[in-house]
Amino acid sequence: MRRVVLDINVIVSGTPDRGTPPSQIISRWQQGHFALVVSEHILSRAEGVWNRPYFADRLNPDVPQRILSTLRSRGESFTPVDDVHGIADDEEDDLVLATAVAGSADYLVTGDKGLLTLGSFRGVRIVTPRAFLDILEATDTADEK
Repeated sequence: MRRVVLDINVIVSGTPDRGTPPSQIISRWQQGHFALVVSEHILSRAEGVWNRPYFADRLNPDVPQRILSTLRSRGESFTPVDDVHGIADDEEDDLVLATAVAGSADYLVTGDKGLLTLGSFRGVRIVTPRAFLDILEATDTADEK
């Protein structure tokens, strides 16, 4: 089964479900199409974003907590490796990459242009949400044949 890290921007923009590629990806994970690799760093950063006024004004406070609980209980949690420094534009992105390496992820799904320019890192393919959906759909189609 594919192992996937969803960047903070994908998790946050994918919830609640709005029919966007990130929300479709989260739905596919919940349906068992791939294994989700997470770290406490990613989850706490997502929580911090949800606590910003923009989201606090638009989301019931129970929604982010319910999502975080699901991610913690159903995702495979890893501590980021400690040898990823200066690869991405900032330390936060390095920690996301370090999570992908620690969890032996096949894919890192992100909307971050800096990470996307890397293309791959230590065997982890870095793709956009739309590209990852295309990968999932191609695999689903191949499995049906």
